[in-house]
Amino acid sequence: MTAAASRSRRSSGSAPSLPFQAAAVVAGALALAVASRFAVPIGPVPITLQTYALFVVAGVFGGRLGLFAVLAWLAAAALGAPVLADGAGGWRAVTGHTAGFLAGMVAAAWVCGRGAEKAKGWLALTALFAAGHAIVLAVGWAGLASFMGPKPAFTVGILPFLPGAAIKSLAAALTVGLVKR
Repeated sequence: MTAAASRSRRSSGSAPSLPFQAAAVVAGALALAVASRFAVPIGPVPITLQTYALFVVAGVFGGRLGLFAVLAWLAAAALGAPVLADGAGGWRAVTGHTAGFLAGMVAAAWVCGRGAEKAKGWLALTALFAAGHAIVLAVGWAGLASFMGPKPAFTVGILPFLPGAAIKSLAAALTVGLVKR
């Protein structure tokens, strides 16, 4: 292979190696597990740093690897690993009051990871991650409403999370911007 052809192949954006991809998924799942430990119990759904970690992982690794990291984290939780808020794990933890929020994180990982692959600058990333929070909260609200009705679910499952969502969206955007430099 000529030097020019080798340079062209490297600059064409070839996919990362399988070991790198596996390491990214494991690192992302671990980041989510660690972020889950920072929890403030306020009701049926605690405030955590999970969405901050979600958006950093998706923003750095992209939609596909971000999605796989979230799925790996949730699979570990479903199998009983204490990787959710307050060290929860097991099938009940994944299908209980927070199930909608967890499902929303799956969707947001894909959407925000794909968007971050094209986003330019911290302002665009902040808006993208705010939209990701809207996905998580909307799906979470729908799931929580099935347990307690729409109005109480909004009061305890959405309103308390809005200020943190804004702060975590900005913090994740700044973090992704720094890491990608």
